[in-house]
Amino acid sequence: MVTMLDCIQRVPSLLDKIIENANVTFDDVFTVYDPNEINEICLIGSGTSYNSAATARYLAESASGVRVTPMLPNEFLYSYTVRNPKALYVLISQTGTSTVTMKAVQYVNEQGFMSACVSEKADTPIAKEAKAFINMGCGYEEYSMRTIGYSTSVLTLMLLGMELGKRNGNLSQADYDKYIAQAKAASANIPSVIEKAQKWMDTSRRKIMKSAFIAFTGTGALYGVASEAAVKVWEAPQYPSAGYELDEGMHGPNYGYNYNHAVIILNDGGRDSKKALQLAKYMKNENQNGYVIGVDTIDEKDLAFNPQGGAFDCLEFAAAIQVLMYRLAVDGGRDFSITNVHEKMNSYFHSHSK
Repeated sequence: MVTMLDCIQRVPSLLDKIIENANVTFDDVFTVYDPNEINEICLIGSGTSYNSAATARYLAESASGVRVTPMLPNEFLYSYTVRNPKALYVLISQTGTSTVTMKAVQYVNEQGFMSACVSEKADTPIAKEAKAFINMGCGYEEYSMRTIGYSTSVLTLMLLGMELGKRNGNLSQADYDKYIAQAKAASANIPSVIEKAQKWMDTSRRKIMKSAFIAFTGTGALYGVASEAAVKVWEAPQYPSAGYELDEGMHGPNYGYNYNHAVIILNDGGRDSKKALQLAKYMKNENQNGYVIGVDTIDEKDLAFNPQGGAFDCLEFAAAIQVLMYRLAVDGGRDFSITNVHEKMNSYFHSHSK
């Protein structure tokens, strides 16, 4: 039986393949659309697809030189009244069966806007609907709690921004090559992160597992990772959880934290590292339930590793939180063999349809 840990460990090889194919993956998009006509990329998806967009947008925007805007499909369809006719609307759905995302791509096409999709295969329903297809690079993923799909979506969306930047003149070949080197370094470091995360959970999981609530926090791309961590920890081990942007999470939620709340800080040593560590110290000293993942760790209860991927280090942090999710679930007795059975839930609502 393929375990979810097997899926997490499969990620680096798939990332390497995506990097290897980067020079052809986006040919369909830029055969259909002139890169010089695109002045915004709108990334539209739900759940993990949205979190991947929120994670990738920072690098994609700086590399492409155009605004990159993550959107939820319901928000795009019903809450926005001003839409950019020169944006590339990228619809993200791993199986291509997300009902509202399908409505979004149909609307984009009806308006005559530029549409593309990121999906697992070229023959998924959403891939057939969009005007251009981008391979997510995930292959078949055994579990509906997506780990592979999140990581491969993040990298694919980052590379989309890089490819647009290279084609519209915003990104030099030398800078493109530097980014590729960083992506390869991130992928190469993931097995080490997985191993360290496993050992960390062996020694630090008890207090986390006794918590009634788990909060994840990070800055920039790590905010997207924190949001994805919250989704995964709620759906797999079934702990109430939330993901916060670091500063936003210190404007209200911090007043509610107590000893029964685990606060996990994703820290890559960036601009808000000092603030992040102060939050960690507060939770450690006052509530004995704070943890740092990444650099500048404080004590043996933290998960220390040195990110190697530069702008792509979010992929390394994603591996760490995926192991955390997996271990909380398995060590807590969650039976993954029944998690793909949705008959009872689907009797109430369908979020995906073939």
